[in-house]
Amino acid sequence: MLTLSADMGPKAFLTTTTIALAAALATGASAMDISVGSNVRLSAGYLSLNHDASHLTPPGGPGMASYGDPTSILSYEPLYQADIEFVVSGRGGEGWFDLIAGFPIAAGGTFGDRDYEVGQALYSETFSDLALGNGGDVSLRYGLPTDGTLIWNDMVVRPYVTGGFGLQRYDVNGLRCGAACPSGPIASSVTVIGHDMFSASAGLGVWLENEISEAETIDLRFEINGGYLGVTDSHYLRVWKPAPASGYDLGPVPNVFYNLATVGGLAEAAYRYETEQGASLSASVFAGGQLGLGGVTFGSAGGPQTGPLWAWSVAGHAGVSLGASVPF
Repeated sequence: MLTLSADMGPKAFLTTTTIALAAALATGASAMDISVGSNVRLSAGYLSLNHDASHLTPPGGPGMASYGDPTSILSYEPLYQADIEFVVSGRGGEGWFDLIAGFPIAAGGTFGDRDYEVGQALYSETFSDLALGNGGDVSLRYGLPTDGTLIWNDMVVRPYVTGGFGLQRYDVNGLRCGAACPSGPIASSVTVIGHDMFSASAGLGVWLENEISEAETIDLRFEINGGYLGVTDSHYLRVWKPAPASGYDLGPVPNVFYNLATVGGLAEAAYRYETEQGASLSASVFAGGQLGLGGVTFGSAGGPQTGPLWAWSVAGHAGVSLGASVPF
């Protein structure tokens, strides 16, 4: 779990990191042609966070009589998001790279929270509105050395390594009742849950380039990666209550911690048009998915805790991107 100081928020941290990486790459890329550009990406995504507490006995008092498997599913279904990306690219006989820093500019969608008793009897089902907090991500694609130019089906083949990390924050507002709703509805003006997500990954990719004219190119990219997903979950309405109320529930926020190892993949197809002056316009479609396995701990760091319990995640996303770049 990554903690940011009060003096450096996610955007400032990511911007500083991107500038440092760009400076380091530019120093070692004096023989490359450098270009700078930006992309606007629109996407729809799904994420579910699941855990199994079926081997535990619920505490006494009103509430669930048993725990199912999965015990609960927290899900973005879907999350719509718009991002702006800033790109520094290098191309040359000695290699190539793309350094990309992305920041969300808009987001929305639906958040589902479902709890199950034994036999997967639905105990609670609620829906909320998703709202963007802040954050961003940085990624790097760096070409691997090859013995000459690789050609496959008239396409230039460029293998590469890729890596990156991101910090994202979302607010979950209000509650709307589904098929079961013991808590009752809550107004949309109330933030009921907050999600802070840190992700990191590294992997291998291949870039296939097919020139269809002197100015037009079709690019295909395929990547596989492994990494980490950490979610700090704040259930704001489930905090410590002094006697004679119910006492500790999940404790002070943040009060749920997911730690997951991930494996995933990405595919992208792009059309690129380059002018005689070296400027480039592009449009692409992309899709990806990810599976995470690990554990979740309930309870605040300063109070009673339960776990880690077996947890897993499933994610997928798809979208379109429009971009432009100019030689530097």
